[in-house]
Formats: sequence, structure tokens, C-alpha cells
Amino acid sequence: MMRVVLRLVLLLVALVAATPLLAGAFKASIERLPTDQGEPFELVLSLAGRDSLEPPNVTPLSKDFDILDRRKRSRMDTVAGQRVEVNEWVLTLVAKHAGRLTIPALSVGGETSAPIDLTIAPGAAIEPPDDEPLSLAVDVQGTPPFFLQSEIPVVVRMFDRVGALEATAGQPEADGASFTPDGGLKTYSRVFGRQRFRVVELRYVMRPQRTGTIQIPSVALKASIPTSPPGAQEQARTLGRPAMPWLGGGFNAGRKVTVYSNPVEVEVRPRPAGVTGWFLPARSATLRESWSRPPGEARVGGALVRTLRLEVKGASPGQLPPLAAPEVEGVRQYADEGKPEATSVDGGVGAVVETRVSVVPTRAGTVTLPAISVPWWNIVANRAETATLPAVTLTVAASADGSAPRAQASPVAVPAPSPAAGGPQGGWNVRDVLAVLAVTVLVVGTVFYSGRRRRPAEAERAPDPTYPGAVRPVGSGRMAGRPALVPLDVEAAARALDVACRSNDAAAAHRAWLTLARAMGGMGGEAPRTAGMVQAVAELNQHLYAGDATAWDGRALRKALAAERRAAKARNGRKARGLQPLYPTSR
Repeated sequence: MMRVVLRLVLLLVALVAATPLLAGAFKASIERLPTDQGEPFELVLSLAGRDSLEPPNVTPLSKDFDILDRRKRSRMDTVAGQRVEVNEWVLTLVAKHAGRLTIPALSVGGETSAPIDLTIAPGAAIEPPDDEPLSLAVDVQGTPPFFLQSEIPVVVRMFDRVGALEATAGQPEADGASFTPDGGLKTYSRVFGRQRFRVVELRYVMRPQRTGTIQIPSVALKASIPTSPPGAQEQARTLGRPAMPWLGGGFNAGRKVTVYSNPVEVEVRPRPAGVTGWFLPARSATLRESWSRPPGEARVGGALVRTLRLEVKGASPGQLPPLAAPEVEGVRQYADEGKPEATSVDGGVGAVVETRVSVVPTRAGTVTLPAISVPWWNIVANRAETATLPAVTLTVAASADGSAPRAQASPVAVPAPSPAAGGPQGGWNVRDVLAVLAVTVLVVGTVFYSGRRRRPAEAERAPDPTYPGAVRPVGSGRMAGRPALVPLDVEAAARALDVACRSNDAAAAHRAWLTLARAMGGMGGEAPRTAGMVQAVAELNQHLYAGDATAWDGRALRKALAAERRAAKARNGRKARGLQPLYPTSR
């Protein structure tokens, strides 16, 4: 009995420790904020600690955004000191119109994400530069004016409506500027007019090295376009060949072509007259501060943590200056400077940097920390401005024993617990909660153990309701009453998928396909093996993710199922024949 109760207590403690993981497990974030209306961006919906058989409901996005592409990925992450699996749905979106927009709250599995506000600047819509089947365009993004120390985003896009077999594009070059790749290759589909295009884009950061007009010459794209029927090329593209740096291929067939992008001119202004020191061109700049404890609680030898935060709209992380607290007599300050990061500022593209400063008073009395200021150039008003934090006056009390702090000691700032956080003056703390829960578990464990002893010794094989056709054998002896792990039933999952396809039930088909994929290939076997299944699953996901109002037809998925199962059996057979004996016979 005590063993059972001990296990229940340990389980309870684990659940209590995991409580921070369960709160806010479903989140929405934007990986790259768009600079204008025509730029696609990626919305990432993350579910930590578990998976969902059904995708998130993204129908509310259709009001202000078009969904260009969607995919799912999984990764491991550390949350609150614990390793958890994070499942992510990545949606490629483009705004339908400019202005202040909102990514609405989205839901999956009973959880809801927080809305995200962003501002979309007017810009030219992305479209092919001409009517050719294959074309290349170079666009300079961001809003002028551009200055000598600006970081200018540049994007190169290939528009393909014939299914290029392979394509290679050069990197942009310019006399008087350098270009650095910014992120990986991005591919999505869009419809222009009545033609569907595959858009492949690669982004760069342009750093001007001189003022005046800098011309980006035409970039060449060498490609091989198909001469076979379009259906065959669609199947070849579906098989997913490697890309380097644009598209790669194992086919040498096709007609070789070379297309060129449009040349682009960028006007770079010099630093305004009279501006000295660090030059920060931006649309807005704000300095903020926060304290671990109120400055009025300063005491000799006690550390207070002051967090300085600079938020800049219209600038990149590399343009932000370092934050520093001036030295002051009567306090010691230890700065832990953070790394500037790109983020959303007032709904637009911007950057932020934080610096944590441990402030340790060395004498009692009044100590004034001087004002902190960051000069910047307002590109909207075309004038110099300054973001400022006012001076802070500390009234420092003597230490409890009247002694001064040792000069060689390095402070470790630990914010004091507040009554609301369960401190000594508050209500219940964690120890009280765990004690009450432990007593509750002890009572429940006693009842549970007594009821278990009254069960009959023999048990029959019981069907597993999770997967049709599977059973949970009950062990004997020390394993009595403990269900064994049962492999997923391939035949039952295939029948469930067939029934869902016959009834044209998209959600049920999606759940059945996930079960069947795992059954055929283990936890890593969700990827289809045949081109037909790839296309059928893609159409199913498109219907579920894009909120297609038309009825889903399951005939294509049902037809592709037979070929998919044959491919899985052939692959498993090859694996079985290739196994070596665990203990080979010695000669």
C-alpha cells in the first residue's frame, strides 16, 4: 500500500511542477514581421507538451489575410527547466490590405492563443514582373529615406508557372554595398490572374558603404523548364528533390533558359549635418525601466535590479546602441547587457535591447542616478530627437548591522518575494499546498488500494477502445492488472480511413491518416511515401487549414491509399531482410 501511495505522491509532485507548462501551452507568434502589404510572413502556432490530431481553426484569418502555405513541424524545447515536445503549425500569410491589423485569437484542442496586433504599411502587391512562364524580380523593402548606416532588406523572388526542373540564381551585388543572406529559402504558391505560380524567395540585408545612388544590377537566373506534360512535372515536383540554392534536380531533360531581374537603384543619404556619436535613424525610440523592488527600499549592501529597455521602431538590431548606466559615487553597478533582437514595436518592424543592472548602494543617505539618454534621428519628421529616462533618487537606509558591504563581493540580485506570490505575509505558499495535496493523495490512495485488493485475481483480455481491433492483454503474477503496450493496428486504421473517405469526412480522415501513418512507420512515419498520397494529403490539409467552403471529396485519398500501403509493405520488407542476427554464431 505504501508503495502505491508513494508513487501517487511522486506523480502529484510532478504534476505540480509541470503546472507552468500547462498554462499558456498554445501560443501564436510571427517569425518575421512584414515591412509592407505585399510581403508574405510566417505565423507560427505552437502547442507545447502534447499534440493535436486536428489542426488549429484558422478560419478567422481569412478576414484580413490570405493563407499561401502551411506545414507542420515538431521540435524539443526546454520550458520551465523541463524538456517538452513542441508541435508547430507554420502558416505563410499575406495581408489583403494595409493598415493596423490583428491576428485574431485562434484555438486548437480547447486552448486559445492571444491576439497579435501589427501595422502593415502600404506597398506594391507581389506579382510577376512580366507574362513570361519564368521570371525573376529584385525588390528593396523598407521605407526611405535610407542612410549610410542603415540595414536595407532586399528580397529576390522567382515566379514559376511551368514547374522548373532546376534553377540557380546569383546573389545580388552592387558597387558600394554588401549583401548578406538573411534566413533560408521560402517557397509558396499564389494565383495571379488565372494562373497559379510557385514563388521562391531568398532574402538579403544590404549595407551601404557610401552615399549617393547605388545600383543593384540585374541578377541572372539559369533554369531548365520542362518539355513534358504538366502533370508529369507536377508529380516530379511533389517527390521533393533537394534545392541548392534555388531548386535542384536529378533531371537533365528540359529546355535551358536564362532570365534576368530588373535593375534597382537605392538612394543613400549621408549622416545629417551636426549629428555626432552613434547614429540611429528610426521612426520612434522609447526608453523604459523597471525595478525588482521599489527604489525606496534601497539599503546599504542590498542589490536592486534595474532593467533598461530600448524599443526602436523602423530599425534593425544591428543599429541599436549599447545601453550603459553612468558611474555614480555611493553605489556600485554591475551591468549584464543583452543582445539586440528584432521584434514588433507599436505594431511595426523594429528592434529591442535590454540591459540588467544590479545596483548596490555602498553608503546611507541620498544617492541620485543620473538621467540616461539615447539620441536618434526621426526619419518621419527629419530631425534629431532624444529618448530619455529621468534621474532616479535613492534614499538609502543603513544596513541591519550598520556595516558597509565588502568591495570584493559580487552581488547576486534576487527579488524579494511579494505577499501576493505566496511569501511569508501572503496566503498559502507552495509548501502548504503540497502538504494539503499529499494528505488528499494519501486518502485517495488508501481507498484506491482497498478497492483494488477486492478485484478478482483473474482478468480477461479487454478491447482497447483507442484503436479498433487492438487489445490490452492483462499480465499475471507481479504484472497482474498492468496493461501492456500494444502496437497500433494497421488494418483497423486503414479501415477507419477508408470509411472516412467514403463519407467525405475531412476531419475524421485527417485523424485516421495520422494513426495509419504512425502504425505503418512508427512515430517518425507521418510523411507519405508515394506521390499520389502526398498530393491527396496536401489537398486534405489545404481544405482543413484554408477554411475551404466547398465539400471535401475523399475519393482521391481513398484511391491513393492502396499504393501507399504497398509502398510501406515493400519498405518494411526490405528492412526485415536487411536485419543482422543480434548474436552471430562464432566460428
